[in-house]
Amino acid sequence: MPEARNRLPRVALVDDDIILLETWREILEPDFEVRTYGDAPSAMKAFEREALDVALLDVQLPGKSGLEVLAHLRRVQPGAEAIMITGNATVEMAVAALHAGAFDFLQKPIENPDRLLRRVASAVERVRSKPAGGGKGAAEARPLIVGVSEAIGRVRALIEHFANSSSATLITGESGTGKELVARALHAGGPRKDRPFIAVNCGAIAESLIESELFGHERGAFTGAHARHAGLFDAADGGVLFLDEIGDMPPQTQVRLLRVLQEGEVRPVGATQNHTVDVRVIAATNVDFKRALRDGKFREDLYYRLSPLRIDLPALRDRLEDIPVIARRLLERHGRRTGRDGVAFSEAAMQALTAYPWPGNVRELSNAIEFALTLTSGDVIGPEALPSYVPAKREAAAPARPEGDAGVPSVGLGALGASVSPDVTYSQARADVLRDFDRAYLEELMRATDGNLSAAARRSGIDRSNLRRMLRQLGLVPASGPSS
Repeated sequence: MPEARNRLPRVALVDDDIILLETWREILEPDFEVRTYGDAPSAMKAFEREALDVALLDVQLPGKSGLEVLAHLRRVQPGAEAIMITGNATVEMAVAALHAGAFDFLQKPIENPDRLLRRVASAVERVRSKPAGGGKGAAEARPLIVGVSEAIGRVRALIEHFANSSSATLITGESGTGKELVARALHAGGPRKDRPFIAVNCGAIAESLIESELFGHERGAFTGAHARHAGLFDAADGGVLFLDEIGDMPPQTQVRLLRVLQEGEVRPVGATQNHTVDVRVIAATNVDFKRALRDGKFREDLYYRLSPLRIDLPALRDRLEDIPVIARRLLERHGRRTGRDGVAFSEAAMQALTAYPWPGNVRELSNAIEFALTLTSGDVIGPEALPSYVPAKREAAAPARPEGDAGVPSVGLGALGASVSPDVTYSQARADVLRDFDRAYLEELMRATDGNLSAAARRSGIDRSNLRRMLRQLGLVPASGPSS
């Protein structure tokens, strides 16, 4: 049932919990056209009548299982994607759903609205990058790694070389540089592309639960283990397990992960027997591994097991020539999602975007563009629509230079901060300036958000756990309590 793709993306929510449906609707509705269904039969009938992009399906529905609804969706709308929603007690069914063609799965409760938005947006992006009508070529669509710089060209070349390998791969880079995008490109370009891609943020799982989440547990293994629980290694069997923020993994879990990588076998918590899994592990981190290894926070043997293949992602400030290409791509994506096709940047807005250092990298740039698009009612985004932390160029305010000095501007090192001195190496001076910038930016950010860590993370585009780490490293410990 083809339909014009310039409409707002349509998302169907299927769950028998009416409160959850309304909560998810409130989160998604600003960006998506949402339909809600409280039971499987009504959802399946609707799928036959109305085209959609993504369906969020509860695994356990009264009368029929989410797997049956998924199978029906695949028959009547093969171009749509599905995200399965599951509680801890039904992970095995979610594993089956992933093998049956689900795009992703989320576990209840979904406490982070941004996580839900990102997963749905990724599924929509997959749908809209498919050839018209879906078909075999649809499954072969790869995430786009855009840019014209030599640095990003090297990244694309490494992805092409590494995609067909089953070796563990380590992706390093600052928060927001696109580590998960690269991991998904490796998956989509390799022989496991039709098998599951499971992503987990190691820093977002409580230390007491991470081993159960990764390796599973047996019934009665610990207090509250009322049923057997399959882990994420089982969910990713045959496919790829993406371990984001691997540097935050607890030491004891590092030991167990090392054994899985060495032996290719998993032992659930409380079990006495191992079982074999076939999983390609792709790990990512923004941690300085040299320091982590030196400080004993990360096992050296695990590091070498994770990094036979390695991709280092450059910060956005180190490839400024890519900003116009990325910015236009992001504007096209946000415009398509919100029904605002055809909006463009003014020359002054693009100059402002290119001049800003983007400490939150591509994620922060994406947030800024979404902000500007929301404020702009016409077809051209001007510099005044950009967030206040992206200063517009003010050439009229530049001091006049004497005749004969029309070439290089006369800017002393003192204008860059007291930490800059010609007595140190270039790399050290640059690192000092960037540290001073991070401190100034984060101090102002926390002041503007009244110390609310969640609000600061949303505004800056920096992942919440990464933002907390940056604040601690700079001695700017966020306030404790529910607001942080």
